[in-house]
Amino acid sequence: MPELPEVETIRRGLEGLLVGARLAAVEVRDPRLLRDCPLPDLEGLRGKALERVARRGKFLILDFSGLALVIHLRMTGRLLPQEEGHTRLVLGFSDGKRLVLDDPRRFATLHCVRAERLEEFEPLRRLGLEPFTASYTLGNFQKLLQTKQEIKRLLLDQRKLAGLGNIYANEALFRAGIHPQRRADSLSLEEAQRLFEAIPQLLEEAIALQGTTISDYRTATGDSGSFQLFLKVYGRGGEPCPRCGAPIEQTSQGGRSTYFCSECQPEHHGSV
Repeated sequence: MPELPEVETIRRGLEGLLVGARLAAVEVRDPRLLRDCPLPDLEGLRGKALERVARRGKFLILDFSGLALVIHLRMTGRLLPQEEGHTRLVLGFSDGKRLVLDDPRRFATLHCVRAERLEEFEPLRRLGLEPFTASYTLGNFQKLLQTKQEIKRLLLDQRKLAGLGNIYANEALFRAGIHPQRRADSLSLEEAQRLFEAIPQLLEEAIALQGTTISDYRTATGDSGSFQLFLKVYGRGGEPCPRCGAPIEQTSQGGRSTYFCSECQPEHHGSV
C-alpha cells in the first residue's frame, strides 16, 4: 500500500503535470470505485480546471474549481499517464494528457467532496497527527504514547498518526532503536524524542528518492521509486543487521510482518 512518501511523490508529480489543465473527458470503467460520488457530479467536472493537488495522510485530493476528488489508492492503486491493464477510471484533459487509475486488486476508492467541506469529510476528519504539519510537535507526539498499545501498532493507527504504513513504521523504529513490541507508554523521553525526530527524517529521505517500489507502486509518470535500495530492516529477515551484524528477526503484529534487530532494538528501554 502506498504510504505517505509514495502518495506525496504522486501528489507532486500530478501538481507539476496537471494543475491548470481543464478536464475534457471522464470515463468510469468500474462504478464500484465511486463512493459518495454520483456519476453526474463527476461528469459535471468537464470543462473545469484542476486548481490544486493536495494530500492528507494517504489520501490524494484533486480540487476542480470547488469540487474535490478524494482518492485512496489502498493496496494496488496507481495513477498513471497510460493504461496498464487494470483501468478503473480515465480522466482526459484538454491538453491531451490523461490520468488513469490502474488498480489490479480493485480496492481503491474515489469520493466527491465540496472543497469547503473537506475538513468535515469523515475519512479525513478522523485522521490523526501528521508529520510535516505545525501540530506535529514533541508534546503532541508524547500524548499519543500514553497508551498500553504496542508502539508499532500505534504507528500504524491512522487515527493517531497519519501517513505511516508497515514499511516506514519498521524503519522508523529501527532508526530510533525501539523494539516494535514495546508498550508505547514505556518509552522514555529520550526514546520518544528519537522516534519523533526519526519519522519525518525517514519520510523526507524516502520522498527525495520518490518512495519505495516493492511491487505495485509507481510515480505519476510511471517510474519506480528507489528508496527500497536503502531499507535497513523491512523485508530483510535473517540478513545481518547493517548496524551490528546480528540477524534481523521477523515476527507478526496484527497480521503485518515486523522486522527488527533485537540487539539494536532491545525489549527494555535504554540508550542506543
